[in-house]
Formats: sequence, structure tokens, C-alpha cells
Amino acid sequence: MDILFIHGNYPAQFKHLAAALGASRENSVVFLTGRQDAATQPIQGVTIRCFKLHRSAHPSTHHYLTATEESILKGQAVIREINSLLEEGFDPKLVITHGGVGLGLFIKDLLPKTIHIGLFEWYFKKATAKWLLNNYGLDEQLKTRMRNLNILEELSSCDAGVVPTAWQHQQFPKEFQNKLSVIFDGIDTDFFHPYNEVDIQTIQITGEELDKPLVITPDMVILSYATRGMETLRGFPEFLRSASKALQKIENLHVVIAGRDRRAYSYDAPTHEGSWKKYILAEMGNFKGLERLHFTGLLPYPQYRMVLQRSNLHCYFTRPYVTSWSLFEAAACGARLCVNETEATEGIVKNQSDVTWIDLDNPQAIEKTMVSRLRKRSQQRCEIRQEFSVTNSLKKWEALINNLLKINIA
Repeated sequence: MDILFIHGNYPAQFKHLAAALGASRENSVVFLTGRQDAATQPIQGVTIRCFKLHRSAHPSTHHYLTATEESILKGQAVIREINSLLEEGFDPKLVITHGGVGLGLFIKDLLPKTIHIGLFEWYFKKATAKWLLNNYGLDEQLKTRMRNLNILEELSSCDAGVVPTAWQHQQFPKEFQNKLSVIFDGIDTDFFHPYNEVDIQTIQITGEELDKPLVITPDMVILSYATRGMETLRGFPEFLRSASKALQKIENLHVVIAGRDRRAYSYDAPTHEGSWKKYILAEMGNFKGLERLHFTGLLPYPQYRMVLQRSNLHCYFTRPYVTSWSLFEAAACGARLCVNETEATEGIVKNQSDVTWIDLDNPQAIEKTMVSRLRKRSQQRCEIRQEFSVTNSLKKWEALINNLLKINIA
């Protein structure tokens, strides 16, 4: 069977599913992506094709509709490439798209008999969208609501939708929720797993922003944080302020921050070229323990896993939004977790009591809780719920796809 994946990134959420379907000799799998360097990460049994937009959204477009025009341009680019695939004899019976950004807008126009499944991540609401913008006035509220146009159009045209978590499912309008199945992307628990012996070993971390390898010895206390972007949405200012104070109180504490100094989702800092890292460090000044604050940049996966396994306390903070993979990965590694209480972080670890919970809007309590937990050197580790494993996710995908294909055949 010819199967087509479509995503602006690669391999993203489809890494495991594409590999599983590509492993069957009965399938011919193509991954259509906007990432032009995708060929550097081949997946066995999967052919990579790229699409390109023929232009950008026009500057004169009403700013409420810029995202809509961008979505249409992406949809057009996808259809052009699918047309080429059809001419080459590739005729997909199943198309799985990353939904809500335009990639799946026109699938049914070109392939009316093809089963189309959209993976949707978010539906914008006033109560949650405010965390993405610094000034969430009426104009921005209206503009944000218009971003749902693309999401609703793709959701209405596909045969079925998937959302990663129950929390994300709740964001969508009730009239569409029955069309959406909750299937998490899947954590590879064969790779992300506990390794208690790491506590008694000396390990080395070589991040892209480290001048020399960071040597972590058994006597060090490690506080860690991992992120795609150092920003308000992920509680980075609250973390760095509290971590800086903890460094002054615990002499053998080292803070390891993995990630890049950028904003992936939310707004810039008011000064320092928009960098929250530079902004908070300037605010804190030259404090005691500054030399024990380590920004690693992005880490190779084996070293990132090692930090999660070794950390005496790993912090995951977020405002109500899409829950990051890093929380699931940390739980799978048996990390000692400190997490802020929000609907986005509920129900991920097996036992909620294993997590140290904090209020992101109570900075004094964050610092006090961090210091108390780090001084205790607790051995209490978290355990991820098995429903978030790759194995379980693939089983759910298999059931959904088989059900839809049987309906289509009938």
C-alpha cells in the first residue's frame, strides 16, 4: 500500500510511525517535508521528498489573515508535489498530515478516495493564548482566533484526527472532539530509561555551547532544565531566578541548562535583544556560584539522557500549552521531577506523589522547594505511565488505521 506522510519538519512526531509502516515490504512509504536537509536523517523503508513554497505571504495581507495565507501557500506546495508523485505512479491510499498549518487543506480535492488522518496539536483559546503574547489586547485576541480557521478547515475535511494528550483534546470544540482520537507521539522507553548507577559515576557532557567538557562527579548536586527555547511560556525566567538563588545556598550545586537561547513560542524579553537568558542574568548580577551555572546548548540524545538520569532534580515548567516531549522523556528516565501544577502536566507520571509540585506564580516557594529537595538528596524517582510508550502508541495507530481502511474498502 502506498502511504504518504506530510510534515513541515522531519521526522518530528511521525518518526516511529513512519519507521514502523516503512518496515513492511507490503508498503511504499513517502515522507513529504518542508525541511530541505531531511535526507541527512534517513529512515529505513521511507523515501523522502521535499516541498517548497513558491512565495511568502504578501506584506499587504490583513494581519489577521497572514497565517491563513501562509497555510494556503503550504497547501498549494504540498499538492504540487503530490501531483508529481501521482505522475510517477505513487498513489497513496493513506495520507497522514501534521494538521492545522495548511499541509492537509487540499488533500481531499486531489485524492477524494484516500483516507486522510490529521495530527492536530492545538486549538487557540483566549484563556491559553494569552501566554503566547506579551500584550494580549483585543486586536491580538481577534487575530489569534482567526488562526483557528486553518485548523477547523483541515479538521472538517480529514477522515479522522489525532491529538497527543487528553489535555490537548479538551481544547478543541465539542462538536469535533468525537472525530479526534488521543494517541501520544510515543517515547522510546528502550532508549529513555532509568539508570541508577549513573549517580556513582563520573560523566562528561560536551554541549555545543560549552568551551570544554562539563565533568560531573558523584559529589556534585545537579539541578537540570531542558528546553527548545528559553522563554516565558516554559517558565524559564522563574527557573533561572530560583536556580540562581539556590546556587548561593548549596555550595556543591551545579545547574545544567540544555537548550538554545531563543523563543520558540512566546514573546521576547523587553531588552537584551529579546533574550530572556541575558535579561535575567543581568538582573541577577555577579552572584555567588555563577561559575556553577552551565548553559550547554543542544545536547546529543545520549548525553541529554545522561543528564536526565543523573540529575538530582529536573525542573519542567510550563504555562497551559502543548506539553513538551522533555517531560515525558524525563519521567521515562526515572528523573527526580519538579513540575508546576497545571492541566498540561497532569497524569503523565505513574504516581503523582513522586513529583515535587510547585506554583509557578509563587517565586519564593519555588526557591524554597528547590533548595529543600536538593539538600535532601532524595532517591525518589518518577515512572512514566506506559500509555505514553512507543509500543502503546503504535498499537493505537494500528487500530485507528485498520478501522478507517476497512470502512474505506466497504
